[in-house]
Amino acid sequence: MRELRDALILNGLLAAGGWAAFQYLHAPKLGLAVLALVIGYNLLLPLFARSSGHGHWFGLWAFLLPLSVFQVVPDWVLSQLVGILHFPDLGAPRIGQHVPAYMAGMWVIPLFWVLLAARGSVPLAGVLALLVFGASEWAAPIFDLWRPRGVGSHYGIADYVLLPEALLGAAAAYAYRETGHSGIAVRIAAAAAVSVFYTGALVVSYFLIERAVF
Repeated sequence: MRELRDALILNGLLAAGGWAAFQYLHAPKLGLAVLALVIGYNLLLPLFARSSGHGHWFGLWAFLLPLSVFQVVPDWVLSQLVGILHFPDLGAPRIGQHVPAYMAGMWVIPLFWVLLAARGSVPLAGVLALLVFGASEWAAPIFDLWRPRGVGSHYGIADYVLLPEALLGAAAAYAYRETGHSGIAVRIAAAAAVSVFYTGALVVSYFLIERAVF
């Protein structure tokens, strides 16, 4: 119960900062504010973990941060190579020409909740990821963070993306369960493998749903 309360406090601070940013700021200050919030979250999470006695939070964050950095690759592939994902210019620096820099740390936020709640259960992580990422995909166009382009969608959620995101949650939970107590090189390699798997799942799902002729 205390752990849930502490997690809600941490994410409540992020939500309050995000609400204020989107309420009062516009590009380019908005993009810089989102970047600052993501950096702030990734600094507060390990500090909060140490000070509140939730040591396993730190291990989880140490796995999710490199995974989030690697997640720039699938975002880049979908936006530049395939052309089915668009990131509106809110004013933040970009990685390449398409992916805002804050995306390199933003994946930590939903995946932290998914893996924390799943408690090592790979199937549960998949289900939770479907719910959490589904909500994120629905909300992103509302806040102009990202939006699908040229693909089938319902309520702003691209049809092809939900199954790969459920698989991402399951794969991340499995990789963390198997390598979370390993050395840093093994954890980084596992994070990279999860991101590569997710990239492939996205491309295959897009092909089967949007392009394949049966």
